[in-house]
Amino acid sequence: MKDRFELQGNLLVLDHETGLIWQRGASKDRMVWGDGHAYIEKLNKDQFAGYGDWRFPTKDELDTLILPEENRLSGLYTSHLFENQRNCWSSTEAGHHRACYADFYYGDIYIIEDNYANYFVRAVRGQRN
Repeated sequence: MKDRFELQGNLLVLDHETGLIWQRGASKDRMVWGDGHAYIEKLNKDQFAGYGDWRFPTKDELDTLILPEENRLSGLYTSHLFENQRNCWSSTEAGHHRACYADFYYGDIYIIEDNYANYFVRAVRGQRN
């Protein structure tokens, strides 16, 4: 039986369940939500991993990375193939100056003021679900 997540080189993770290709790590630095869009634009301009169609994932797409059990090595609710960024922004807005993010330490999606927190951005490519 094939594993759900497959490492592709050193930079990407393919999710066989959703068909999405994820950035293995995430942004080098934490940022406020609005800066995530510029980060995605830069990935595309630089053709990260040979692709120019990266995008900011939705909350539902990030939610697919949250697994029901904690990874004992990382302490996170996501595959061991991903790097250990605890919190990642989604592109999903949640009202006035609020956005959704995935917290892989607690294993859920949350809402916070978009300029209040500095989180990572993990880019995705592939079809939207």
